[in-house]
Amino acid sequence: MTHHTIARLVVKVLPAVAFVACSDQSPVAPSAAPDRLQNAILLSQPVLGQYDLEFSWSGTELTIIAHVRDAAGGAPEGGTVVLQYCSYNGYPTDDITQPDEAPSSACADHSAHWVTLGRGSVDASGDASLHFGPVSVVTVIGFRLRYTGEGSGVQNYTLVEDWYRPL
Repeated sequence: MTHHTIARLVVKVLPAVAFVACSDQSPVAPSAAPDRLQNAILLSQPVLGQYDLEFSWSGTELTIIAHVRDAAGGAPEGGTVVLQYCSYNGYPTDDITQPDEAPSSACADHSAHWVTLGRGSVDASGDASLHFGPVSVVTVIGFRLRYTGEGSGVQNYTLVEDWYRPL
């Protein structure tokens, strides 16, 4: 580029830069949204709900029921639940001679990992259940509930809870 071309470019660009610089609103700063829009955005944000795991024990069979509620205690309008259990690293699943089930503290210290039992949508009551199966050797098993709101108005959440086998 010649010096003459550069000088012409500066003459054309400089007034535009000066105009923008003197303006009271920055072209790169976000403009203030009207109060109604800000309030609508706040109202559309999901709220923290109520999350719980219930354990149903029948003989040697264990069933896990996840309960999800909105802040007022009502069922959310949808969402997905993933139920997981804590499993010791290196142990096979479904082998009664070498139980892999572990307390949640083992997953916290990484001597175990979370294994997905299943996933499903919450029902009209905000519940989802899963049959875990027989438990005859292990006395403590860590479970994790992962809820994804998917536009239900209830926040995504993860709950970890240990189940203790009745003696």
